[in-house]
Formats: sequence, structure tokens, C-alpha cells
Amino acid sequence: MHKRIWNSLKVEFAILPKSPLLIKSGVVSPNPSLPDMQFVRTMTGNGETVYIPGSSLKGVFRSFTERVLRTLNEDWACDPFSDSACGRRLAEEDDTAKVYRNSCYACKLYGNTRLRGRIAFADAFPEGEVKTETRYGVAISRLTNAVAHGPFEMEIVVSGSFKGNLVLQNFEVWQLGLLALTIKAVNEGFVKIGFGKNRGFGEVELKVKQAVVNLAKVNSQIQIPKGELWGVGAFLPLSQASQEIESYGLRADDRLLGLPELEGKELGIFVRRIYDAEGWSVIAEKAIEALPEMLR
Repeated sequence: MHKRIWNSLKVEFAILPKSPLLIKSGVVSPNPSLPDMQFVRTMTGNGETVYIPGSSLKGVFRSFTERVLRTLNEDWACDPFSDSACGRRLAEEDDTAKVYRNSCYACKLYGNTRLRGRIAFADAFPEGEVKTETRYGVAISRLTNAVAHGPFEMEIVVSGSFKGNLVLQNFEVWQLGLLALTIKAVNEGFVKIGFGKNRGFGEVELKVKQAVVNLAKVNSQIQIPKGELWGVGAFLPLSQASQEIESYGLRADDRLLGLPELEGKELGIFVRRIYDAEGWSVIAEKAIEALPEMLR
């Protein structure tokens, strides 16, 4: 399916800490002024800075999605550590359509060792000034109730904003719904990121700034209605790849209806629609409402 581009969604967002935030670096810095547990850093054109790795966000999003899917049906999200994990179970399968069709819902969205995921997260870098401070902690022995280790230092971000984005390509509507549900859970405090979640760390606001949608112009005789967003399954019956709808296990009615009507920008073979924060809220609400039907 990655041989063609039917649709894509780019969500641009800002991450604002609502409680102390710490994404731990896995190495010890040669800088003696930094705390024992330092925030992950990288070099940019403006020098060294703290940042939120895209891999950290993807891991948090996938973990929540898997728990939601298993709540609905135990088979909808595989156990990545078991022999029945999709990557192991389909290791000998060469037909990419069968790999996608026979993968669990979580792997169809986030990928496995035999399947490229539909979603990609960029690293989130500071917008303006980010304030950090040092906090101290100790480890308490459960046997003696005395200090077993510490005190140790933790570098935390307490204010500021990180700018990032994610891209969802060749997606089905249910995948958009799971993404919207996860963002909603983050903003409501049910999903936290980073270290020390049981210490009160890691609660953030993920504020969507805009959502950019590209929809392929498959058939010049058919215009995608302004108030609709099509998943990949809706495009295939109109194209020369119509046989793929069955081989990949897709739905021909893969459409999201009742969205704000926007005049799209013509990009040759694509139509681009740019939704602001309010427009994204409507998309998210409609996609979440469609989840039960689309996952059936």
C-alpha cells in the first residue's frame, strides 16, 4: 500500500507541561554541573537544548492504544513479547497485503518487524524559553523503611512549550479515531509522558495548532465533498488498484462525514485542506464517534 499515496494527515502541535516533566537521558553527561538524572539533550543550530524525542511520544501513544484495543477485544492488539506477536507470526509471509490484513489493529497503525507503521512522530523542540529546575529524591528500602539510595538529583522542565508534529499516511478512519482518542486522553491527564508518572510527573497539554490533510484526486469525474474526509479504503474502488480493497481487508465505506466545509487548495494530484484547532476538534470528535462502527 505504501507504493501509492491516497491520503495524509500532518498534525502540528505544542506540548506544554502541566506538571514537572522529565525525559531521562540514557547517558551520563561529561558536564559536572548537570544533575544525576538529566533531561535528554541534543545539538541544534542554536546550541545544545533539551527536547522531547519523537520515539518517546510514539511509545506512549502506542501503549495507550494497545490497552484500549485489548479492552475491547484481546486479539485486537498482540503481545509484542510473545511468540504470537504479529512480527514473529508473520515472519515468513512475503505477501505485504496478507501481512497487513493479518496484523492486529495496533500493528496496522504503529507497525511491527514485518510491517511499516502508518504514523511517524517528529522530535519536539523548545519554542522560546524553557525553564528547568533541579529536584531531589531518595529511594526507600521496603525492609528497613530507611534511605536505600540517594539523595539523587533530577532535572525537570517546569514551564515552556515544545513544538512538534506527527504524520499519518495512507490511513483508515479508525486509525484517525484512535489517534484522536489518545490525544484526548493526554489532555485529560489519563496518559502521561516521561519519568516519574507515579510521582506526579509527566502530565502535559498537547495543543493542536493545525491539521493539514492531503487527499488524492483519483478520478477527475468525482470530487470529494468538502465536509468529508476519506480513509484509504474509499479511494480504491475509484482506482486501478480496486482489487487491493479485499486483499488488504479494507472498507469501501471508509469515510468520515459531517466535517467543516473547507475550500481545498489544488496541488495537482492532491487536494489540500488546512484545519485550525477548532476544525481539528470537530474531526477528532467525529472520528472517535465512528470508532465502534469502523472497528467492527
